[in-house]
Order: sequence, then structure tokens, then C-alpha cells
Amino acid sequence: MDIFDAQFHMTAGSIESTLAAMDAIGIASVLIDEFWFDPVEFAEGRLNPGYPLANGAWRSMWPTAELASILHPDRFSSFVRVERRDPDLDAVMRLLGTSPFTRAFRVLATRTPEESEAFAGGGYDELFAIASGVGMPVCLYIPGAVHHLPRYLERYPDLTFVVDHCGMGPPERQGRDDGPVPHEQYFDVVLELAQHPNVALKWSHAQRLFDAPDRPYEPVRPFLRRAIDAFGADRLLWASDVSMMPGHTWSDLAHYIRDDPTVTEDEKAWILGRTARRIFDWPAADPAA
Repeated sequence: MDIFDAQFHMTAGSIESTLAAMDAIGIASVLIDEFWFDPVEFAEGRLNPGYPLANGAWRSMWPTAELASILHPDRFSSFVRVERRDPDLDAVMRLLGTSPFTRAFRVLATRTPEESEAFAGGGYDELFAIASGVGMPVCLYIPGAVHHLPRYLERYPDLTFVVDHCGMGPPERQGRDDGPVPHEQYFDVVLELAQHPNVALKWSHAQRLFDAPDRPYEPVRPFLRRAIDAFGADRLLWASDVSMMPGHTWSDLAHYIRDDPTVTEDEKAWILGRTARRIFDWPAADPAA
């Protein structure tokens, strides 16, 4: 089976070790969001590699992801974080759109209270308009704000939006602007997005979100089934985000859907690879080659 990991945080110097792990686990390709995670830097708004701009925005860099993609173009590609406050946003996004190794943009639209307010008020129109013109999908981390997404879905019907991490996040950031709600309840809000044809759901962090600490992660299964029934397997894509999932191995995160007896083989093929190949326009390598 063609297994495609749709979110993997690679760090400097880890290309060959990552490739060896992929071969051992059976992962054909990964989409890299290069992120050198450090809790202190993260709390201060520094999502390295990158650098701050004069107006306080952060511009990401992706040197390891680009090198990995050049060396192994059938195994690695990337998506890149962009910020709406970047004064050269149009040029940055259009340049990324010309790269053969960049497949999507990523936006952390609820990274701060100010950004959450901007997202709710239509402040991301310029960024999404540019993405639509470039013709590359946008991956969105918007926990607690998915109910604000339909206005953008309707305004940019030609743009594909991928909602990260099952549409959810920390409970304290999750609600309809009037306080937190349980994950199980907020998931109903996420599923309402399925009525819009230009949105897909990235199936990641389900173990943490639905309180399933141990493989085979059976508590996740009814929620996965509800997502399949709402979106269709062809709008669900699996991602491990393994570096942000302590206590879980990459192998366990990769194989629990493959081994789930409640999911059909055709559904598994879409969720584990085919959907991401289609959305990110990255065909699988020819096995004969």
C-alpha cells in the first residue's frame, strides 16, 4: 500500500536517518514542514528555521526539506508556513508556487489571540486570494475556529483547504467564541465543514484528541468512521506529526489505520495515500523504476 505521511517535522541533519526509518516502516513519501522544535523558542514565537521581520512577522525557511527533496524527489517534498503580515507576502507565496518541491502553504491562523481575531473577521482574505491565484492548497491549523472557515470556503471555491489535526486542539482554545467545549462535542462542528466540497480533513493527533493512548487505539475508530461518512475517504488524509506525538511510535501511527478492521481496503488506500497524492499533486513513483 502507498503510505504517504502528510505532515512530518524534519530537523537539520536527519535526512538519511528519516529515509531509513521510512523504509523500515513502509512509508513511501512524506510531506515535510521543517520545524526545529524548542519549547522556549516556540513560546516566544520563533518557529525555526526562519527569521523575524521588521514588523514582527516571522518568515520561515526550509533548507533541510529542500535538500531532502532534491536528493530524493520521490520520497520527500514540503509545505511551507506563511504569515499574512509578511510585507512581501505576494512575492513569497508566488516564489513558493514556482518550486517543484513545495506542495502547499501552511497557515497557523490561531497562533495568537490577535491572529484568531483576524481570522474570524476576514483578515486572511489577501493570503487566500494569493494562494488561489498560485493554485496551491492551504493547510490550516485553526483549533476552536473552524466555524469561521465557511466564509473563506465560499469566497474561494477554487482553493483547496486542508484542516489540520482533525480540526481541533487544546481544550482551552476550543469553542464557539464563548468558552471551551469537549473534543467529542466540537467534532460535530468540524464535521459540518464536509458540506463544502473544497475542504479536506487531515487525520492527525487523533490519539491525543480522543483519549486513546494505546494501540490499536480503538476509541479513535468511531470518530474516524464519522469523518469518513461525512467527508468521504477521498477527502481524508493521514499524517503522523510524530515528533509532536510523544509516547507513540511512527510505526504505530502509520499502521493503526491500515490494520483497522472497521475501515475498508479502498478507504484505507484513500486515507493513507491516495487523497494526499491528489490534493498535493504528487504522483507516486513508478515501482518499476
